[in-house]
Amino acid sequence: MHNHPLPPEHPLISSGITPHNLDFLSLSITALCVVFLLSVHWGVPRLRKLKIFDQSILNSITGGVALGYILLHVLPSLMLNLDDLRDSTYSNFLGNEKNFIFLVFVFVLLGFLTLYALEKLAHDKTRKGQEASQIIYITHVGTLTYLNLTIALMMPAMANESLSALMAFTFIMGLHFILQDHSMSHHFPRRFDELGRYIIMVGIVLGWLIGVFLLPHTHTVSATLMYAFLAGALILGTVKTEFSLFEEHSHFPTFIASLSAEAAISFIILLLETIG
Repeated sequence: MHNHPLPPEHPLISSGITPHNLDFLSLSITALCVVFLLSVHWGVPRLRKLKIFDQSILNSITGGVALGYILLHVLPSLMLNLDDLRDSTYSNFLGNEKNFIFLVFVFVLLGFLTLYALEKLAHDKTRKGQEASQIIYITHVGTLTYLNLTIALMMPAMANESLSALMAFTFIMGLHFILQDHSMSHHFPRRFDELGRYIIMVGIVLGWLIGVFLLPHTHTVSATLMYAFLAGALILGTVKTEFSLFEEHSHFPTFIASLSAEAAISFIILLLETIG
């Protein structure tokens, strides 16, 4: 039977975060991060109309940077405190390290497959000059809303550990939103309008409110599995342009350069943390 307490400082672990144990600075920064993400959702379609950026270059920059962040930061962070997470559960199954790792990556796979299935169904219709059905559209919007909720849900716990990590996470998620907005506009040019964006944006607000006011410390394993699902979904979201789901709306050299730059930055940060 495992009943050891969890360290409250881990970014994936909620320690009952409320305004009473999240200091004012951290609370304010999480609120600003939420405003930033909402602004990205609101501003991207308007910036796209100005045609300031080459869309294929922009897609590959955001995809490369975000993929590097997921593979070199998000997935390793899921593994860092597995011992503490296992010790927090009364489940004999999850108390076994191999079983817990298996379950985490099952959720990563589920996240990837869920987004891939939605993208593939929409893409097949787009190739024929049609839009996918209303059910596919609603499911797509609902899934993106849930992912936004998960993103914002993690912010208070991240702020409790590292404000710099929170800001990096927020920036990368902003890049991811650019890709998702392009995807929805590409596959659903008639259905995806301001209302659809506002529905997706609601997920950010709800996630932040839940993370600040309601998330109890007993949800640590659940939060980790939610984060794993998000990681899998983001993997598909960041590389789908390179999988030709947008037909010629990507730039492979830029993608490789962005991915390499993110890997180099992550390595430098790791060295600095080791030296420090």
